[in-house]
Amino acid sequence: MRKTSTAILSLVLSSLLPSASGQFGGGFAPPQQPAPPPTETPAEPVKPTAPAQTAPAGPTEEEIREYEEENPDAVPKPAQTKPADPKPAAPVDPKIEQAKRIECKAPEKTWIARLDAADQKALEEGLGYALPPMTAKVKWIGSTATKSAPNLQGNVVIIQSIDAGTTAPAIVDRIIAALGTMPADETVIVIGVQVPNKLDLAKKRLEKNATKGNLCVDEDGEWCDALGIYKKPVNLVVDRNGAIRYVGLNEKGAAAAAKILLAEPKKIVEVAQRPAAIAEAPATAIDAGFPTFTEPLTSCADLRGKVSPPLTVQKWLTQEPNMKGKLVIVDFFATWCPPCMAARPHMNEIAQQYASTVAVVGLSDESKSKFEEGLRKRNLKENDFKYALALDPAGVMKQGFGVRGIPSIAIISNDGIVRWQGHPNSLDAAVLDPLVAANARLSAGSTKSAKSGSTGRGWAK
Repeated sequence: MRKTSTAILSLVLSSLLPSASGQFGGGFAPPQQPAPPPTETPAEPVKPTAPAQTAPAGPTEEEIREYEEENPDAVPKPAQTKPADPKPAAPVDPKIEQAKRIECKAPEKTWIARLDAADQKALEEGLGYALPPMTAKVKWIGSTATKSAPNLQGNVVIIQSIDAGTTAPAIVDRIIAALGTMPADETVIVIGVQVPNKLDLAKKRLEKNATKGNLCVDEDGEWCDALGIYKKPVNLVVDRNGAIRYVGLNEKGAAAAAKILLAEPKKIVEVAQRPAAIAEAPATAIDAGFPTFTEPLTSCADLRGKVSPPLTVQKWLTQEPNMKGKLVIVDFFATWCPPCMAARPHMNEIAQQYASTVAVVGLSDESKSKFEEGLRKRNLKENDFKYALALDPAGVMKQGFGVRGIPSIAIISNDGIVRWQGHPNSLDAAVLDPLVAANARLSAGSTKSAKSGSTGRGWAK
């Protein structure tokens, strides 16, 4: 092997190893600092400096390469920096997923009941979505069933519509019989829902009925409408997470579908609520002269001039107001919301001043316990509100209006059309008086023929 001279070795090492003159100075003079910028103060005379020493010439690239090849261990290697370990992500519970519409499998052909196209379509629109919450007009009845709503959480549920006013509710017992003997740790809750037809006769028959199922009466039909239930008996099968998975089955099909859902692995899934259908306002023969409002809305969807989502209430905290022929003002609010509570005196004034022509409803999506806790913190009671109060913890109507911030007001005319939306502080006589007058003209012009001419599908009008 060719020997390298001591002088060359010294020069190579001095060029590669750090020195006080710079990281790889190799004897070169460090760069001179730039002169400071001129100032307005007189500059001192510059002292002469000694001439800079000439650094010895460094090794050539060829000499350095030769040395590295002959002495690989003599050349220092740059330190390897270990990359920092990434911050571990926050643990995610694999059992919980975000709210979504659940994918539903088609039922076996032998399970399917014969339904007309309208009934089938109405039921299928709810497939994969969360079971709509029961409304305040759903009353529990029967001689053997519970007198209050059963706990549906975590259970498979079969909901069967009945009409005891015309036929016996034996279909509920036939479904229970088709289920057969269930394991001790598994439960299928079977509910018979009486549609709002011939209610007096139906209630008398149901009171005496000895069915093993849970029976209830939907007095105004709002829950039936939300479920897609009309006159013909139909059913829905709901999984443990509250998602509607099968609809429109016969008795054996409903029982078979329930057993399939029981066999599914238990997994917590947040099910999306079905979006409220937004329909264009129908053309009316009566021109009541409602004013139009075009101010931009930032905290809710703009439904002005469109059909309102239905007023969905789980529980009335006060007496339900008489809304017939009146403008309805829905105030989306909560007790924890300072601006909402600050608007209470103003809404009280409106409710009292327009009591004969306007029905005000304060609608909160809080639970009853949270609502009562919020009132206690503010030293308030329910009678401090001079208008009706209601709870809808599922926020069905709130979601229907796309409310993103509260307080938020919606005003609905007698024909179910949204006429105004905005903040309570923007609601004054200049807004209300023209709406009240137009609604009065609408009510006066609604003749008997207009009412009898309605052919819309659904119970709640």
